[in-house]
Amino acid sequence: MSEDLGKVSIIVPVYNVEKYLDECILSILNQTYRDIEVLIVDDGSTDESGKKVDDYSLKDDRIKAFHKENGGQALARNLGLKNATGKYICFIDSDDYYEPDFVEKMVNALAGNDADMIFCNYYSCYTDRDVPGSRLREIENGKVFTPDKYLYLLYAFSGVYSYVWNKIYKKEIFEDLEFQQMLCEDAQIMLSVCDRCKKIVFISDVLYHYRRRKSSAVNAKHESMLMGEMRWVEDHMARLKASGRENLFNLAQKLYIRKIFEEYHFCSRKTRKEVIRPLLKKERKQFMRNRSIDGKLRFKYFLVSLVPYLYGKFAFRSEINDKFWD
Repeated sequence: MSEDLGKVSIIVPVYNVEKYLDECILSILNQTYRDIEVLIVDDGSTDESGKKVDDYSLKDDRIKAFHKENGGQALARNLGLKNATGKYICFIDSDDYYEPDFVEKMVNALAGNDADMIFCNYYSCYTDRDVPGSRLREIENGKVFTPDKYLYLLYAFSGVYSYVWNKIYKKEIFEDLEFQQMLCEDAQIMLSVCDRCKKIVFISDVLYHYRRRKSSAVNAKHESMLMGEMRWVEDHMARLKASGRENLFNLAQKLYIRKIFEEYHFCSRKTRKEVIRPLLKKERKQFMRNRSIDGKLRFKYFLVSLVPYLYGKFAFRSEINDKFWD
């Protein structure tokens, strides 16, 4: 029954992950939904990852192997999109892995609801434990979202709502879309993705395993990552303002202020002085002038902006201890 719903193209960017790659690829090949193609893009790996990709492609003709010079995850995903032939698209990071029925349950629910995008709950995988995503546990199974409602969650909570990996999409959603060559390219493209959707559906099954690695780009609190997080919000704010979507713009602006506070806490003194303080001063003025945002909230953010480092020490004190990371 499920096999009649159409082929699913699974795009896997790979860079120096030989330790985890077998688990990732086997979780794809062992899917209960068999009508898949697997586009694995080796992004100039210097370990044995590229060889593993070629070995798997010889064993299973559903795998299409690509090799390119290192250029980042965005370009690797774009190469996968360019060569995808399925009716549906999904992405997996090469250090993560699926539950065996990820594709089957997701495609059935996507087609059954005539939706354009579907997302599921996931496990955060630490060294000693797997933890289901707490934010998504609050959403009822089968809940339908409009694009703007999903974007509300994206700007209110960020995190998993900004990632492309626990989702499946109709292929036409990505027609002529490309990931930008920047950090947080997932989040940057999500506004365009949502704007092309009419219906978005959630299923509560926990089907994706998101490996938390201290060394991975998403988890490293280095300055370039934090600046990347700010850049995608800036991009969304500009597009929302240009299209007159005031409510979503206000939410994005609040998120942007929070990102500034976060960067102020984690960045170096030099960056704080030369980049963040002037940016915070500028954004504080614009935020305080936005009368469509509740006055109490504006006043709260104003007070926090006077002592951003102290606020950061309190707000980010619960960062996960190193012992839980791989």
